[in-house]
Amino acid sequence: AGMTAAAPGFDHRVAELSGIVPGALADPSALSGMIVAAASAMGVSAGHPPLVRRGPHGSSVALVCLDGHVVLHTRPDAGHCFVDAAVRAPGQAGRAIDVIARRLGASLT
Repeated sequence: AGMTAAAPGFDHRVAELSGIVPGALADPSALSGMIVAAASAMGVSAGHPPLVRRGPHGSSVALVCLDGHVVLHTRPDAGHCFVDAAVRAPGQAGRAIDVIARRLGASLT
């Protein structure tokens, strides 16, 4: 039996953002609100608040939903943020990254 190609089930994007004012990455509450907006931009509903973990070098903020996720790992001292976004097709994960980059005033590296 032969295999047939199927349309992709998910759109997955990652980005490393830089040039961010450190204070913008140091507020987990603001980051949480931002990833809820980013998830909404790619068509994912948040049924619960994001999970936040703080460490000595930054924070990780994650929103995991049935149809996708948005995860941030921050380095405020360096002005860097790593973003991982995935959404079930036909959603577009790049929309989440666009929202985050715009709100943080960041450039893609």
